[in-house]
Order: sequence, then structure tokens, then C-alpha cells
Amino acid sequence: MDANTIYAVVDIETTGTNVAEGSRIIQFGCVLVQNGAIINQFATDVNPQTTIPEGIQALTGISNAQVKKAPLFDDIAGTIYSLLADTVFVAHNVNFDFPFVNAELERVGYPPLSIQAIDSVTLSQILLPTVPSYRLHDLSQYLNITHEHPHSADDDALVTAKLLIVLFERMQQLPIVTLQQMVAQDAELPQSTAEVFKWGLQVVKKQRQPLPDYLYVSNGLALRKTTQLAVTDDHQYTYPRTKKNKLKRFPKHFEWRADQAKMMNLIYKQYTTPESAEQPLIVEAPTGTGKSLGYTLPFAYITQRYDRQVVIATDTVLLQTQLMDQTIPLLNRMLPFSVHAEVVKGSRHYLDLTRFKTSLDEPERSKQSQLIRLRLLVWLTQTTTGDLDELHLRNDPPYLSAVCHRGLDSLSTSDPFYEDDFLRRLYQRLKYTQFIIVNHAFLIQHAAYFGDTFQRPYLVVDEAQHLADYALSTQRQKFDFQVTLNATRHLIEQLNPDNQFGLATVVQEAPFGEQLQTMRTWLFEFDRQLDALSGHLIQQFQQQFGGKFTTPYKEILLETADWQSFLTQRAGLLEQLDILVDKLATTLTALSQDFYAQTDRWLKSDEERFMGFETSLTKLVTVWQTFSTIRQTPTQESNGAGAYLYWLTISDDRTHIMVTSNLMTVQGFLSQQVYSHFQAPTFTGATLFSSNRSQYLYDQLDLNRDEVKMRRLKSDFNFDTQAKLYISNDAPDIHDDDAYHEYLVKTLLKLLETVNRPTLVLFNSLETISAVYSKLTAAIRQQDRLILAQGISGSKEKLIKRFMDEDNAVLMGAASFWEGIDLPQEQLQLLVIARLPFDSPERVETKVQFARLKAAGKNPFYNLSLPKATLRLRQGIGRLIRTRQDYGAVVVLDSRLVTRHYGQTILKTLPESLPVMTATVPQLTADIAKFFKNHQTKVQP
Repeated sequence: MDANTIYAVVDIETTGTNVAEGSRIIQFGCVLVQNGAIINQFATDVNPQTTIPEGIQALTGISNAQVKKAPLFDDIAGTIYSLLADTVFVAHNVNFDFPFVNAELERVGYPPLSIQAIDSVTLSQILLPTVPSYRLHDLSQYLNITHEHPHSADDDALVTAKLLIVLFERMQQLPIVTLQQMVAQDAELPQSTAEVFKWGLQVVKKQRQPLPDYLYVSNGLALRKTTQLAVTDDHQYTYPRTKKNKLKRFPKHFEWRADQAKMMNLIYKQYTTPESAEQPLIVEAPTGTGKSLGYTLPFAYITQRYDRQVVIATDTVLLQTQLMDQTIPLLNRMLPFSVHAEVVKGSRHYLDLTRFKTSLDEPERSKQSQLIRLRLLVWLTQTTTGDLDELHLRNDPPYLSAVCHRGLDSLSTSDPFYEDDFLRRLYQRLKYTQFIIVNHAFLIQHAAYFGDTFQRPYLVVDEAQHLADYALSTQRQKFDFQVTLNATRHLIEQLNPDNQFGLATVVQEAPFGEQLQTMRTWLFEFDRQLDALSGHLIQQFQQQFGGKFTTPYKEILLETADWQSFLTQRAGLLEQLDILVDKLATTLTALSQDFYAQTDRWLKSDEERFMGFETSLTKLVTVWQTFSTIRQTPTQESNGAGAYLYWLTISDDRTHIMVTSNLMTVQGFLSQQVYSHFQAPTFTGATLFSSNRSQYLYDQLDLNRDEVKMRRLKSDFNFDTQAKLYISNDAPDIHDDDAYHEYLVKTLLKLLETVNRPTLVLFNSLETISAVYSKLTAAIRQQDRLILAQGISGSKEKLIKRFMDEDNAVLMGAASFWEGIDLPQEQLQLLVIARLPFDSPERVETKVQFARLKAAGKNPFYNLSLPKATLRLRQGIGRLIRTRQDYGAVVVLDSRLVTRHYGQTILKTLPESLPVMTATVPQLTADIAKFFKNHQTKVQP
């Protein structure tokens, strides 16, 4: 490759994926690029001499009739061969297009093209490392490239050509040191893609441009500079209490929301009035209120007045992103002074520069890890946070565990990247930050840090209805005997002198060899004793496991007395295991210090093996410490520590056993372990209360109802015209799974036939989704309606993205789909609720909570199950109407909402103006058709 190289950017549409199995090209597009400009284009339909599958027709829009009179591939093969010869072949997924084109050429008698080929997907992943999706259409949107006809070869080739030009421009803007590091990795990329960076390095070296002002080089890495935060000025600013004064500060055309203004004034008054400043505040702010600005604006004035930070705890990464990217910038436009916000996450979310730099010098066989290294090198020229979430990496790639941060405690002033360390810089910036944004789990785990460091800052808990769930989940500890035994045996094998790939064969010199064999002896003993402990545990509780299992695993709840009795009986065995782990940990620390002090003695491969052993043994020690924590958790509520419950999970063959401990209730825990470190908290959310009289939320938040100030703001949506609720009264018994699944399928088919609009169907379980999905897809042609299902069609992010890209898709989801997704305006118009969202009473935690409520003389259904399901239903319905312009219908296919007494209790929590119709499915379907007909919007043909 050189400056004059011609790049042939190709896209093909085919009848399938394999030429040998009869797949053929039906459309060919090629765009020639040279010196950063498009110089020629060629496109043609191709007659495949076979029928195009319906799915391909639906995807591409290419019909059998369209290609009937098109030339055969034999007729254009010469033209294509001449066009591509002496070029570099480029495609978006080159490992499909390039072999396919060559196979077609060979099929008609031409030799395969022996030219270089590069992949624009891989180049995009490396040079655009923070893009959420690398589908061609998504990249075109991200780069503002017009893409009118996706899956059309000519348009796809043109878009890919424009993308290639952008990518080459981006590459040539990289610093020399970054490109040098990238080339040095010698990564195994698709076809000849790696050659692009070698050529790019030559170009940049010739240009010899100075390093941009926003970059600097530290220890061989090009990094982005960060801006210094200014200390807040001492001027006292007057809070705008009135509408007139607020409008003066609001941007032009900003939508005035009366309840948002009420929320602002309520919060400001609460914390600037001595009588109420120590009183917790709960504000339910319905969707459309603008609650994020509703609490950040008054707290901006409060923090400026009292020089005290505000910690905002949110439920999801999406909310954190919205606060940082939308709310805070808007807030700064409104304020007469500036505020700064930082998102703080667990240390593993951040890149450790020293560990990353060290990894670059180590051999890496994994293609995935090689690719991530290149992406990280480019990303370091862009990021100021070091937050690995910016890369949108999925499934937690193993390489990240080797380069993520291990916490400030692991950072030494002698570290070569001490001054550049992302986590250290973040915590330094917090001193000058007004808003610290965390998630619920981080808040619970680090409440004491915030209280001690920032002298009891203010606290806002957004989406507060989830705080209790996170409190319980963060306190859960699990110890898996079989996994721990397997890890121990793996370590033993690593230290086996007869294992030529093990550590013992390469580190034999004294004193290392003797120490490693001593550790191997201890590991053998640990394995023997842990296996014995597992056997004792199974024997002790085998009667409780019962007879034949109906599922692969069974859970049994342990009585506290039985668990304590077992620990007492096996105290000697547990003490021996503790001693062995302590010996292993102490010896490893000393051994590591000696090993790394003599790095000149070892090959890189020796260091790699030792680091692997060190990591594995450290994990084993950590896992055993988890079991120690389980043994030490309190069984009674005391000093805010809470009470814990224990349960065993065992496999049907009785060989695999796990023990779990979990906080039983948040009572006393949140108030003493979290809230005590802050000023009186503010709790907010769109859906907090199951009713005005319900005690549920106060119990979930560990609050004394009499000591809390509560306000429920009203929604300003016109539900009487924007929406309608339909409830079926002809559904079968909810407990008859087969009949109910059949009813759901028939009803959904009827609804989807009547309403050709974007539809979200909410379920209670993935099992029901799977059963319904298979029958729906068998009845509905793919080209007529795209049906997406959680657990089947991809990740949540992918499902939502694909759903939003279509005009009439159907999305089926459970659990997290009941809330936290934003589909405004015409992106969602029909919401179907398959079943009222009650929790399964068979869950261990649910059984324990029921037992506690019964012991306290309370009805578990009305004090737990009903309010929890009511809130979830309100949240589900809240997916439909997100703005004043939205409209749509909600269909509930669970007749209990009208046949059971508690159904009226649920209905009373919904907006008063929401029209409700109860009828049979045929009657509902007819009325739904009228509802949409009355709305003067685009109706799909």
C-alpha cells in the first residue's frame, strides 16, 4: 500500500453464505477510492439462476422479478476481475465478501484474485473505539454519512467508501508513538488489514507533524490531557424562586413545567430551612416532570451556598450518562456560576496504565485480545477518564481483567504512571466537584468513604424504589465448593515438576523451586480438606434435599441454628483450612517480591507464567475469604448490620454444592450503614408508591414514615386523549401454562394483524417468551414483521437498537424491560402486558420475606407481593407515554385485574384520566383499531 493505491470498496448481496452449497451473488457494488477521493463506481444486479429466499428478499428488497433480466455472473465476471485487479479489496466484513467473490470467479473459470484485502469493520473498531455499534448503518449515522438504502450493494459500497476515507483521515491524525505501538503488536487481523497501520506509520513519519496540544507522551504512551478544575467562587447567588426569575435563567424555547418548578422550590426550601434540613424528603415525579433538572438545579444553589458536595445515586448506566451528557450541560447554561460533575465507578471499570503498558510487551495469542490492545492504544488519545465502559465491550473479555485497575491501594508513588493514573486523578478531582454521580451499589459499598471524605455530603437517590434490591444484592456472598476445588487442582498442576508447561519447570532455582513445592504440598492438603468439608455439608443436610430432583439444581433454606451447629462441629477442619490459606497468601507475597526483584533472570514467558500463577492463587485466597465472610455474617439484627439468611444449592447428582448468605432485610441496614454518612437524603423516582396509604416504600427504604416529608407530583400528560387501557376478561386460568400460552399466541396474532405499529410485549419469564416466540415466528413471515425476543435475538442494547430502527417491530422482554427503556413518540405505540408481574413465591428470598411478615402479624401478599407488582405494572405502563406528543394503547391479557378484588387496588394507582375498557379480545381489538384510526398520524400500509 502507498499513497497511490486504489482501494476497491465492494459490497455484495447474495442468496446465502456458501457458494459450494449453491449460494449466488444477486447484486454487486464497487466504489474505487484513491488519495482520499472517490474516482469511479460500478454496480449491477446479477441473475442467480435460482430463487431468492424470502428472508433475503425481505432484508435486501431485491425480488426474483428484479433480477430475472439481469446479467449472469458469467457475463460480468471479466469486468469484475479487471476492475479489482491491481487494487486493494475493501469490504465491511471482508472475510465474507472477498472469499465469496473469489469463489464465484473460480466457479466461472477465472483464477482467484491474489490481491491484498482489508476489513472496514476491524478498522472502525480500532480507529473509532467508542462507537456503540459497528453495523454499517449505525456507523453512517454516527459519522453523518447518508445511507438511504441499507442492504443495497451499490449504496452500501458507497457508504463503506466514505467510511474508509474517514478512517484513513483518523489514522493519519494519530501520534507516531501510538502507531509505532500498534505496528509493534503484530496483530493478526482479517486478511491484510494490519498492513494499513504500517502504511499509516510511514505516512505520519513523513509528515512529521508536531504533537497536538491536547496530547502528551508518558512512558511510551500518547495520552489525552485533562483540564484543571477551578475552585468555586465565594460569591453568594440568589436562588430563582419565582417563575419570572426562573425563566430569566432558562434557555430560550425551554419548555416550562410547573411541577418541575415545584420540585425545585420544594428541595431548595427543604435544605435551606433549619427546621426541615434534617428531615428526609421523598418526591415522586412522574415521567415528563424533568426530575433530573428538578433536583440538580436547587442542589447547585445549595452546594454553592453551603460548600458541600452532592452525591447522586442512580439505578443504571443510562441514567448516569444522561446526567453527565444532558442534564449537567443544560444546568450550566442556566446557572450564573459553573458546576462540575464526575461519575465514579468501581476501580475495575478503569484502565491501569502500568498493567496495560506491561501487557503490550507480552506475547498475546488471542485475536480478541490483540484487537482490544489496538483499540485501547487509540482510545488513550481520546479518553480523559480511563473508564473502560466507554468502549462498549461486551461479555467482559478476559484481557480486561489483566489491565483493569485494582484500586488506589495498589498504586505506588514509584509507579511509572502514578501522575497519569486515571483513578488517582478522578479522586483528586472530586475535591472540586459539586456533583458526584454513582450507582446504587457503589453508594451502599462506599457510603462511609463519602461521609468521612466530604463531611456528610447531600444525597439524592434517583429511582429510589431499587435501592433496597441493591442493598440486598451487594451483601450477597456465594461460595462454590466444586469451582474452588477445580481452581485448586489447576494450581497443583501448574506446580507439577513433570508438567513441561507448568511454572515449576521454568522456576527451579533456589529458593523458588523449594518454595513452590512447599506451596504445592499445602494445596494438596487444602484440596483434601475442602473436599472433606463439602462431603460433610452434603451429608449433614441430605435429608432436606429430598428425593428425586425435577430440576438440575435444588435450593434449600438453612435454619440459623442448623448452620451454626454445622460450623461448630467442623470448627477444627475450618481452622486447618484457614491456616493453609494464610500460609499460601503469606508465602505468595514474599515469593512475588523476590521474583520481581530479579526480573533480569527471567524470560518474558517465565514472567507470564508466574503472573498467571500469582493471579490464580490470589483469586483462590479471595474466594476463601468470601467463605470466611459467610461464616462470620450475623444471624441477628444488631448495630445496623442486619440479619442474614443462608441457603444451599446442590446438583441433582449431589456432587456440586454451593452455600450462599444474603441480607434478609434492609431494616436498620440502610439507615445506619448508608444514610448516617450523609445529610438527610432526598429520594425520587417516577414510580415510587403503590398507593398513598402503603407502607411498602418506607419499609423498602428503611425510613420512619412519621419523620419523612413526602410529595407526589402530578403528571401533566393528557392520558384521556393520549392513551387507553384495555383489559381482557376472557383469559384462561393463569396457572394452566399450556392453555395460557396458546391464548397469548392467538391474542398476539390478532392484535398484530390489527395494529401494524411498534409493539412491546412484557412477560414475567424468559421461558414464556421462548414458548410464545417460536409460535409467533412460525405464523408471521419475517419480511412482514420483525419479531425480537429477549434471550433469543441478542443483548438488551441490540434488541432496543433494532426495534427502534424498524417501523413496526415486535419486541418481547421480561425483567429489565419493564423499566429503564425510553421509546418516545412513534417508537412505541402498542404495549401488551402478558401477565401481572407478581414475583415467584418459590424463590428462597421470597419465602423468607413471607415468613418474616407472617411472624410480625402482617399479610405477605398485601404488604409485599401486591405493592411490588403494582409498582412494576406502573413502571411497565410508563414505557408507553414518555412525552406530551406520545400516544398509544396498553393491553393487559390477565383477567385477574378485573376478576380479583386486588385488581381494583392496582387500577386506583394508575392515572385517573386514563380511559379503561374491559371486554373480550375481539371487542378490545375492534376498539383498539378505532383508537389508532382517530389519531391523525402515519399508518403503515
